[in-house]
Amino acid sequence: MRGLRAAIAIVAVGVAGFAAFQLARVDTTFGSGIGPDRAMGMAEVSTWASASDRVAMAQDVLATRPIDGRAYRVLALARGKPALLDVANARWPRDPMTLASLTDRALAAGDIAGGLEHFDALLRIAPGLRAEMLPLLLPHLGDARVREALVDRLAQDPPWRHAFLAGLRDDSAHAADADALLAALAERVPPDEDAMRTRIDVLDHAGRHADARRAWLASVHVSESNPVFDGAFEHPEIQGGYGWRLGDVPGVLTEYTPDAPQGRGVSLSLEFEDRAITSTGVQQKLALPPGRYRLQSAALDRVGGERPFEWRIACREGARIASLPLARTGEWTTQSVGFEVPADCEGQTLVLANAARSLAEKRLRGRLLVDDVGIFLVP
Repeated sequence: MRGLRAAIAIVAVGVAGFAAFQLARVDTTFGSGIGPDRAMGMAEVSTWASASDRVAMAQDVLATRPIDGRAYRVLALARGKPALLDVANARWPRDPMTLASLTDRALAAGDIAGGLEHFDALLRIAPGLRAEMLPLLLPHLGDARVREALVDRLAQDPPWRHAFLAGLRDDSAHAADADALLAALAERVPPDEDAMRTRIDVLDHAGRHADARRAWLASVHVSESNPVFDGAFEHPEIQGGYGWRLGDVPGVLTEYTPDAPQGRGVSLSLEFEDRAITSTGVQQKLALPPGRYRLQSAALDRVGGERPFEWRIACREGARIASLPLARTGEWTTQSVGFEVPADCEGQTLVLANAARSLAEKRLRGRLLVDDVGIFLVP
């Protein structure tokens, strides 16, 4: 926790610097020119003052206002008497610099639970520090003591909980430790939507794509045996995660439609508006283990274009492993293609694309309907 301690000390100095900046902008920041607020402000931000000068200024403040906890904090730091920080906190509990100093003192003594209690209080009364402070916790999630103390804080639903979970979703370097934290939190309090979404993203970052997909399916309360979720397009209310992702692409109107010919029920409809497109915006994350598979899809292509549409499967951040061109017969047609997932292909993406190459070929007009998209294991 040494890095966390140092960072908290830096933030405490930053608070003083912010106060000094405010004093320069607004002369009344610390009250009247000769009162205890002015003296207290000068004791906090005077970089030229020696420790003895700060002690003298803090004592002058206490002579006028003995309840000023900030003065006790100045005395504690200037005299090297950390016990005075408890007095400072008792008399002025909303002082960010006192809370930062208490956090550092507790962590230095190995009291991680106590340190994070003060850390929690600091982020509650100084929300502007959350963006700087919360990422400092991430490298320490591998310490079981830190995770335990964090679970205690998070179980109380602090106001910085959402921001912390968002940081876990964006961070991939500590995914395994973050998953251990979320698992412990789930044992303490039932996970809400924010916590479940975070755990799914964390499992993905950790390369546990099958676990992430199972967690996502449990969160949407839909049973799905096909590796492609909702390949029949019967759940328009479920998107994102390991479901369909339908991007907003200029020149493409994408919707679930029940007006497909031949009584197919609901299908996915893509209406192209005579503009050049770079993608259809239709994709889905997969979690296929290594093996041999068959990709299948039905389609009705009535788009005027030089090249066909095709389903493509690629390893995430890797090479394409399957392509299924959709026949252009003017009628509903079902096609399939075999492919193999190699051992080093951890997680995949299924994308609907057009095989156009030039800008002229990418200009499309008409309607494409797709249905019954599925992947089947080949024995």
